[in-house]
Amino acid sequence: MRNKVNGNVFVFILVALLALGVGFFGYQTFMAPKPLQLINTFPKLNSLVPFKATKHTGETFTEKDFIGQWSVVFFGFTTCPDICPTTMMDMNQVQKGLSGKYQTDTQFVFISVDPERDTVEKLEKYVPAFNPEFVGLTMDLQQTRVLTKNLGVAFMKTPGHSNDPNNYMVDHTARWFIIDPLGRRFGLINPTDALGKDLVPLVISDYENLRKQTKFN
Repeated sequence: MRNKVNGNVFVFILVALLALGVGFFGYQTFMAPKPLQLINTFPKLNSLVPFKATKHTGETFTEKDFIGQWSVVFFGFTTCPDICPTTMMDMNQVQKGLSGKYQTDTQFVFISVDPERDTVEKLEKYVPAFNPEFVGLTMDLQQTRVLTKNLGVAFMKTPGHSNDPNNYMVDHTARWFIIDPLGRRFGLINPTDALGKDLVPLVISDYENLRKQTKFN
């Protein structure tokens, strides 16, 4: 009789352990946070410095306009021959590929690192050509330098092949920055980290997973 009881206890323990294992596996598979493949988050969430820019629509835009929604930000210039238009097209596909609220509460912002040439009129033609919902910003050179330093963006002029002082390129950081609803530098996307994989679906998957894992959602 005792052996039968001990056998029943053993079976009960075995079933309990099996159920625990299945439950743990299920949690790991369906509930546990998924690792991000491309997005890196910052350990310290620095707020944006105060600035005053002009939108491509002519309205004023400040650091306060990042409050209350998520933002994906890219720094570039309208006469950029390759990286900028490619990035803007990729951002357009990401924006269109986001689901539900992730699309409606995320603004995509292009900030010029060539304010001497990138007038509001130029941005008005350039930015909506990629996506009419995108925001284009330009501000004076000093403010641009302060904001880019605050976010960790580098840029510098490189001379062109003529004596025309307006014929120059701008070398700049090609990363995308994620700003959270409190107006803080939250994460970054380095497209070169995709390592030959299709960038757009990677960004969409990572961004939606990131949003699911944060308290702002």
